[in-house]
Amino acid sequence: MDTILQGLQELEGVHGAIVVDSGGQLVAHRAHNMYDTHLLQQVSRAIVTAIDAVKLSQEDWESITANYTEGKLLIRSLATGTNGVAFNLALIADGRLNLSFATVAIRVAMNKLKAALRAGPNGNTGVESSAAILPKLAVSAQSFSQLKVPVTEAVASSGLSWSGFGDPSASGSGIAVADPASSALLTACTKALAKSVGPMAKLFVKEAVRKVCPDRPFSRDRFDAVVAEVIKNIEKPGAAAEFQKLLSKSL
Repeated sequence: MDTILQGLQELEGVHGAIVVDSGGQLVAHRAHNMYDTHLLQQVSRAIVTAIDAVKLSQEDWESITANYTEGKLLIRSLATGTNGVAFNLALIADGRLNLSFATVAIRVAMNKLKAALRAGPNGNTGVESSAAILPKLAVSAQSFSQLKVPVTEAVASSGLSWSGFGDPSASGSGIAVADPASSALLTACTKALAKSVGPMAKLFVKEAVRKVCPDRPFSRDRFDAVVAEVIKNIEKPGAAAEFQKLLSKSL
């Protein structure tokens, strides 16, 4: 994997190439010395935040290009690993980057990275050390209260990044959730809220969770309280009712 990223870093104008998982954790990287691991981890979390904003309206995204004063950030969706975790490739580049030439190199590198990620631990890809720290979680088949969230395998991969099960420091979102089903609830709430407030939806949900669950991971029994807090951010007439209607349909 390092060899693949090294090839991308050697492109003119590329300062670094990184692979980040859906929880905002840095999986692999090759970058100039000015980009230390701590800085690249911050970039990884910012990438996940950007991806989450896109997912609110485009779940099956493939690429994102973000321009800034000194260059651009190219983000590409990679494979889902053997443990169900999604991965993304990002290139940090300056104005010298030849985008047409880079696109070809990125496509070739992505094919190799996807094969490596799908190979898993037995493929000797260098990913196993990162994947090993991710908890192996199972979703209970037990229904709960009035919400009746469908508990299926799909719940575990609910779209937005609400990882860090039981540990907010391990999550790109900065909050902790009790289990995959709780994560799915936050995703449903965020996507319904986005119809009214746009990309700020996830920020409002995060603030609500921190207020409702200040000293413990978010769990399903606190969902009604989170929804009540989230509604306070909806100002448009009739939008709160529409939000609740959309949320009910998604549960």
